[in-house]
Amino acid sequence: MSKISVKLACDGTHSVIQGHEPVVSGLSLDDAENYSTFMRASARVRRTRRLPDALRARGGSAAAGIQLSA
Repeated sequence: MSKISVKLACDGTHSVIQGHEPVVSGLSLDDAENYSTFMRASARVRRTRRLPDALRARGGSAAAGIQLSA
């Protein structure tokens, strides 16, 4: 995941930057911080949802079958 940050714009507003690309601009500081927090949380949820699929692809389902039969 690329870095998410809040930067001050030239006109006194704030922008949310992901990597080197602006995602949104023209926000107050509080709104920009809230937006960046939401982006981080949603990225964490996406990673968490992909985790069971990654475990299944790696062979974790065999281990789950052993636990179910015990």
